[in-house]
Amino acid sequence: MVVLPPRTTIERKIWMTDDRFNELTRLKQAQLQDQLIRSFNRRINEGKCFVEVLDMKITNDVVLPAGYNEGKISSKELCKLLKVDAVFESDIQILEPVSEATALFSQRATGTTLITNSLVLNASLMDSLSNAPFWTLNASKFGTLGSIKAIMMNKVIRRTTRNTPYNIEKNPYRRLYKEYLMPGETQ
Repeated sequence: MVVLPPRTTIERKIWMTDDRFNELTRLKQAQLQDQLIRSFNRRINEGKCFVEVLDMKITNDVVLPAGYNEGKISSKELCKLLKVDAVFESDIQILEPVSEATALFSQRATGTTLITNSLVLNASLMDSLSNAPFWTLNASKFGTLGSIKAIMMNKVIRRTTRNTPYNIEKNPYRRLYKEYLMPGETQ
C-alpha cells in the first residue's frame, strides 16, 4: 500500500503572501503524510496491522512528478506505476472558524462556547482493480477554547489507521489470518 500526500486545506491568515501560504500548505501536507505513514508503521510493528507501506520519499518521487496534486493521474494508474495493491488517499481541512480572543470574549459576555479549531479528514482506500474506493472514513474533531490542533490531529490519524481493513483486531478474518501465521497453535 502507498500513502499519497493528503490534499490539504489550511486557514489562510491575512498576513500570508501567496508564496508563504503555498509553502505552509506543502509543509503541512508532508507532515501529515509522514504522520500517517508512521502511524501505520507503528501498528505494523505492534502486530496490529498486516499491510506493508511504501516509503514516503519513494512515493513522492514518483507521484508528484506524475501530476497527482493536479489530478492528472488516477489511483488505478498510480497502483500500476508504484506496483502496489492499493493507494490511501485523503483530504484534510484544518480551520480556525473563530479566534481564541473572540471565543474568550463570547464566553465571558454571553456564556456560549464557540469552536476555535476544526479538523476534518476524509480518507479512502483505492485498489488496483477499479477507481472506486473499497473503504472510506470521515473523521472530524472540533475543539473549543484551549484546544490544541496537534493533539486533535493525532487522535484523527490514530482513528484512521485503527479503522482500516488492514487492522487485525477489527478484521472479520482475524482468526484465519492468525492461523495462517501460526499454524497449529490454539487461540
